[in-house]
Amino acid sequence: MPCASLGSGLTDKLVLALFGLMASRQDLSRKRWWRILAFVVPQMWLKPKRINGLRLLIKPTDWSQTIIFEEVFLQSGYDLTKVTFTPKVIFDCGAHIGIFSLLAKSKFPHARLLAYEPNPQNIQLIRRQITNNNLDVELIESAVSTEAKELFFATANSHSGRLLHNVPNNGAYKVRVVNFPEVVKQIKPTSLLLKMDIEGEERNILPVLVPLLPKQSAIFFETHAGEAGWREVETLLSTNGFCIEKINVRGECFDGFAHRG
Repeated sequence: MPCASLGSGLTDKLVLALFGLMASRQDLSRKRWWRILAFVVPQMWLKPKRINGLRLLIKPTDWSQTIIFEEVFLQSGYDLTKVTFTPKVIFDCGAHIGIFSLLAKSKFPHARLLAYEPNPQNIQLIRRQITNNNLDVELIESAVSTEAKELFFATANSHSGRLLHNVPNNGAYKVRVVNFPEVVKQIKPTSLLLKMDIEGEERNILPVLVPLLPKQSAIFFETHAGEAGWREVETLLSTNGFCIEKINVRGECFDGFAHRG
């Protein structure tokens, strides 16, 4: 089965096969039998060969996590062979449970990596990924935007939290926000790899950020406003010398890769 093929040794293949059998692609949290399964097997450590011996902690009964696992490992959503240089600095904006950070560190172990994530539950998992794999990752417990402040943050599930610039909805909570273009300006990287999956906030950040990026830059990004949102980002990046590739389309969400230098 596809999940088993991701492992290197027999043990890894068996664990990944078991994960594949359990992994859900829909929210079954209201099902009693599913809650029992989540209690019996709350988390699993996996070793997909793409992360070169590192281990990934994931909840097989959390459909929000398993969808991202599928996108990354079965659909090759972040193909780091596209990055033709060795970045000095890596930014993981919208780090979720840390999958991209693990991929990037396994490929570029000496790069400085900063991961931004505001969801407290996701942060707990990222911390365990970092500690268990003995990684040098700077975890910043915040969202990213163009101003340093506090804003309300809405989460329907673990992978789709978004900042609210207007009146908060029910269940939203306040999070710290950093001025991300200012962070890049202060660090002054000579080469950079950026992953940006921030549920629409890219429309605010990228116009300010792109002129600050070094000549050697690679960006994995997701847009969230249909064709109009994609064209907006595509025009901005191409005007600034980037080559752009559309990787995947899921409804209003477009996955892309851009690089220059």
